Amino acid sequence: MSVRLRRLQADYEAVRRLVHLHPRIAIEGVIGQPPERYRLKLRVQSVRERGETIEPAFEHRLEITLPLGYPRDAPLFRMLTPVFHPNIAPHAVCIGDHWAAGESLDQLIQRVTEMLAFQSYNVKSPLNGRAAQWVEENLDKLPIDRGDLFVDLSGSPEPAPATTVCANCGATPTLGVSCAAGHLLCADCTMHCTQCGRRLCLSCNETACAACGIV
Repeated sequence: MSVRLRRLQADYEAVRRLVHLHPRIAIEGVIGQPPERYRLKLRVQSVRERGETIEPAFEHRLEITLPLGYPRDAPLFRMLTPVFHPNIAPHAVCIGDHWAAGESLDQLIQRVTEMLAFQSYNVKSPLNGRAAQWVEENLDKLPIDRGDLFVDLSGSPEPAPATTVCANCGATPTLGVSCAAGHLLCADCTMHCTQCGRRLCLSCNETACAACGIV
């Protein structure tokens, strides 16, 4: 197994462990075996921009892509739901100025939750200048979410081993349901259309709803 594949597998085991223990983080779907793309749901109090209004936002979707050069090259983070933050733009989340291959994916995910909560931000080199100005004008209101968003994974028990193989990831118990092509799906690899609720199959590379066309 190559260095990249070993790292991808180690990351997947760590992320599964994280979502097993962290009440604010859930896996919506993964692509690859081992996964090289994740879609996560983060339940953190934050803010978003709607017109000229800054309003509360409590649930967020995060996409992580691990490029071919990973872990030599940095993972790519982007929010799939709108967030108003100095270091978050529609195309990217700035997870740091310098990438170190030793940084673990589960810790980076938790760092994003801290950013969403405004427990972490950098107004000196922002991706969103208006958000940086808003932070400086509202320091007395920050952080927005004061909860403890880091979970220590050292010494914590592993999730229960898989009893049935998922067609996509091969590592988690299935839900006992299958797509039209017969792929068994697990909880981590199951996604639903946000519009009509139709189940999407990642093993079929189905990342958009055929009925609604929604990603």
